[in-house]
Amino acid sequence: MIAVNHYTSRIFLTVRYLVGLFGLTLTRTSTELSSFRIHAGHGRHDDSRPLPDGTAAVLDDRNPDLEALRARYRRLDSPFRPGRFWRRSRRLRDLNLKYFRGDNAYVWQLRQLGDNARLKFFLLARYVSSLDTHKLLERTGEDGAFGCWTFDFQELPTVSRDLLDSMNEIYFLDHHWGLLSRTEATVVDIGAGYGRLAHRMVDCVPGLTRYLCVDAIPESTFLSEHYLRHRNVDHKATVLRLDEMEDRLAAERPDLAVNIHSFSEMPLSAIEAWIGLLARIGVPALMIVPNEGDRLLSLEDDYLRVDFTPVLERNGYVLAAREPTVADPDVRDLVGVGDWFMLFTRGGGDTTSGAS
Repeated sequence: MIAVNHYTSRIFLTVRYLVGLFGLTLTRTSTELSSFRIHAGHGRHDDSRPLPDGTAAVLDDRNPDLEALRARYRRLDSPFRPGRFWRRSRRLRDLNLKYFRGDNAYVWQLRQLGDNARLKFFLLARYVSSLDTHKLLERTGEDGAFGCWTFDFQELPTVSRDLLDSMNEIYFLDHHWGLLSRTEATVVDIGAGYGRLAHRMVDCVPGLTRYLCVDAIPESTFLSEHYLRHRNVDHKATVLRLDEMEDRLAAERPDLAVNIHSFSEMPLSAIEAWIGLLARIGVPALMIVPNEGDRLLSLEDDYLRVDFTPVLERNGYVLAAREPTVADPDVRDLVGVGDWFMLFTRGGGDTTSGAS
């Protein structure tokens, strides 16, 4: 949800790519991750809270189950596999499995906010609270587990980037797709990461039937399985292995697919495979949050960007709603938000309002 200037972001990606050739990682950091620093370690996290009992030994890079999952995914000749951007030797260097909810490859919680992170979180929290007509913030809450950075304010609940983004996404889907009033809804999350939105939707959406998490990164599959079990939401939230997900999705027939900052990190070939699959199994609605404002661009292995709008059009997906992730222009400007929500429908898919 929080973005920096697009020109600066492109320079940063280019420099990070060149630095990565030498086995290092470039991130933005200071006391609140605002300046640049080159390091060979993991992303920053809040370790002031102990890990939940029994999880430290499980969340280990050498866990046999994780090693087996990596080997299983390596053997796949799958069109859904990601490009070089998410390969283990580069992107996943920015991930500490024990603190997977920290500032890392999944969520840049602080590194884009600069030295005024607390003030910017306050503005975002006030904004999201103004949308919260169903009191979802109270229903789900934030405990800061697994290294998540949190902020406390006197008249607001404890908040995190995970929580605020998830609530904002749920309310967009409610306004334009009637999510909270649906009596039955099955959702598939492409590039589900560690399962943050799955957790929040099970907590907050009464009519949710099933939330299906799919991800071509074995670490994501491994983490989301453990996280959703830890949150006691695995009775509705299910993690699908990459080599099993096509048959399961065809059987479940999801009503909605979500892709949040994931297509923007894939080559066009993988995007074509995912959107083609959604069309074949008849998923009527697709929400996308791209990385580059409202531009739908792939990320090729040579770091060129390709517009994938024609892929959506060829598969029958038509833009139904489009708006900034933060509608208030002052908050958007002060925080530096540049992302957009985009909802596409196929075959006359049901929405509650048209494109904006």
